[in-house]
Amino acid sequence: MMRTGHTANAATPAPHAAGLVLLVQDLTRAVILSGAAGLVLLLFALGTAQLVNEARAVDNLSFEDIFPSPGEVYDAWELHQDRLLADHIPETLWETLAGLAMAVVLGVLIAGLMDFSPLLRWVLYPVLVVSQTIPIFAIAILLILIFGFGSGPKITVVVLFCFFPVALSTFSGLQSTDPELLSLLRAMGGNSFQLWTKARLPAAMPSFFAGLRIAATYSVVGAIFGEYITAQVGLGVFLKRSYSSFRLDQAYLAIILTAVLSLLLVLLVGLIERLALRWYYTSRRRSWRGPGIY
Repeated sequence: MMRTGHTANAATPAPHAAGLVLLVQDLTRAVILSGAAGLVLLLFALGTAQLVNEARAVDNLSFEDIFPSPGEVYDAWELHQDRLLADHIPETLWETLAGLAMAVVLGVLIAGLMDFSPLLRWVLYPVLVVSQTIPIFAIAILLILIFGFGSGPKITVVVLFCFFPVALSTFSGLQSTDPELLSLLRAMGGNSFQLWTKARLPAAMPSFFAGLRIAATYSVVGAIFGEYITAQVGLGVFLKRSYSSFRLDQAYLAIILTAVLSLLLVLLVGLIERLALRWYYTSRRRSWRGPGIY
């Protein structure tokens, strides 16, 4: 009996040895995090210094040369208002909404496939990542050869910009479903389709709308980026022509209109989210209530 107890005590690591291992792990983690933070701060300082030095090296640069007055921007709006409202803004808005809708369907489909099958997840996830590493300029000519000079290339650019955050956010939401809820539904006789529609999909909706808000901000920028490459009508064309003619007032007008369209689209997505997920926000408000000023 004494030998057995001695053997068990020998097999059990000493408390100070376990504490030493934890200390080494904590120190290693602290060193790695400190090194990463130091590298980020170093790159930030070097980049800021380079920007300041290059800005100082520019001669004969005044504030008026960079930022036109609000009156000049308003005059540019008055001058080009009819063309913007009749041609440029509707074209950009059409490309934005069409591309965003296609990106939503594609992103949700890819997320659902990856959630259903580990094999498809293993195949599709690297494809998602690689798709974001391809420069749009590199495939611009290919898009023109496929779709011509119409709205096709611009809509495709919007899809390439937007489907990734929708797919990734929706997939993360599907994977974060409460396992206890899934076990309960299985115990009640639910099949795989019922588990997906009654538990996994509702649980993924907040994450889906989070990705959709990101995609909404990208969509207008993607449409203008595509128009900047090749187009005859659109805010991207208006911006490109403004820069070519050194009309910064018109360029700032295009930038302001782009920001307004992006903001309105994000607000629309937020409104749809509030209407579609009333149960989610109601449960959150109830969970916030408790002792205190509320």
